[in-house]
Amino acid sequence: MRAHSLVAFAALAAVGFTARDGAASPEDLFGFGSRSAAMGATGPASAEGYEAVFGSPALLAETRQKTITLGLSVARHLLHADVGGNSTTLATDEMKMIHIGAVLPLPLGGVLKDRITFGLGFLDPAKFLVRGKILYPERPQYPIVAPRVQSLAIILGLGFKIGSRLYVGVGYEALASVIGQIVLSQDPTGHTGARSDDQVVAAYAPLASIAVDLSEHIRLGLTFRGELIGRFAINIRAQDLGINLPDFNVAGVAQYDPAQIAAEVRWASVTGGDAQSTTLDGWKIALGALARRWSRYPGAVERTVIANVDFSPPPTNAHDTISPRIGIERAFPLSELAGMRLRAGYIFEPTPLPTQNGAVQTDSTHTSTTNLLDSNRHVLTAGVGLLLGDRLPLQIDVFSQLHVLTSRENAKYAEVPSNAPGAPSITAKGTIVVVGMTVGVRF
Repeated sequence: MRAHSLVAFAALAAVGFTARDGAASPEDLFGFGSRSAAMGATGPASAEGYEAVFGSPALLAETRQKTITLGLSVARHLLHADVGGNSTTLATDEMKMIHIGAVLPLPLGGVLKDRITFGLGFLDPAKFLVRGKILYPERPQYPIVAPRVQSLAIILGLGFKIGSRLYVGVGYEALASVIGQIVLSQDPTGHTGARSDDQVVAAYAPLASIAVDLSEHIRLGLTFRGELIGRFAINIRAQDLGINLPDFNVAGVAQYDPAQIAAEVRWASVTGGDAQSTTLDGWKIALGALARRWSRYPGAVERTVIANVDFSPPPTNAHDTISPRIGIERAFPLSELAGMRLRAGYIFEPTPLPTQNGAVQTDSTHTSTTNLLDSNRHVLTAGVGLLLGDRLPLQIDVFSQLHVLTSRENAKYAEVPSNAPGAPSITAKGTIVVVGMTVGVRF
């Protein structure tokens, strides 16, 4: 095999190993847990059970029973790129995620009795630990909503109850990343071979939250999540091949969660009692907003040849966003042994990406335009929960979401060549459907 062909093959193999371009995690895109996902991805003042490890670690302290939860969710994307009136559906892999959650109240005595709770959550892709895929920026693609669901995520948290009305919590998220190298060389017989060394490493981001009960009915909550970047980086080196080749850098961002702050107020019509009680009868309404620092989004790809300082991937020019959301829950008893929870919610997700008007990048060899598509999203959520009594201490929750990407036209500038991808205009629109179910056990 010729050396040039082998280098190309190795580069493609490295890309295939890590397979999908990406921007952020499923918990940031859909919410964490069936209850939160059904209630408009709310949480800083309203999270319950293991879901609080992401929504508000502080509220873990409200759970005083050991619980373990297992579940599965599936998301299907139907994303369109309309170029000159010709509609194309962009192929997007179906997302399947395994959910695992647990809550453990710490059995401490004295002043710490019933005040500290530990929680953890896992989101595990059904097929991969982490995936990433390098696409040319001029190829029509949805870097924000399409590929953000294929990486193993682990979330840990501690919740502390201080006094009777104040809760604080800390934790962290860990996300899988891939680093490694492929070395091409010739053995003493003149045969060319490849040796690979790849490993999965973790990226971390802090979590912190505070919640305070202003009255028996009203609670305020604030949650901070740090920037979380899951990278893939495969360095391809050619040595002793008889030709001088630079190192190839197959690298980029598999997933990206921007730094964010979520604020929320929750009103509950009933006071006292346990959220896990089958006799609970009343309403809970959560209203909040999530601010994300998308302006630091580095984009999905890096330079293929690090030494080529004259070329860099085109900037994304993403801007910060604020996403309002609302969640509603109606709890009522079915009998002495079972209680029902009906849930609904709404999220407005403004796009962080500017319109792709075709900012032209020119050098001595080519002219290219970008087609990083996105648009504002309206998200409708709903779900139902069945809570059984202590004789059979189970909680079964299901949820569904419909994401509607509004139609947005990206009209190219006059300088963009008429045969460039996406010219003379490209329109972004589509839908995402998500369904999921979890089963929890109290003991």
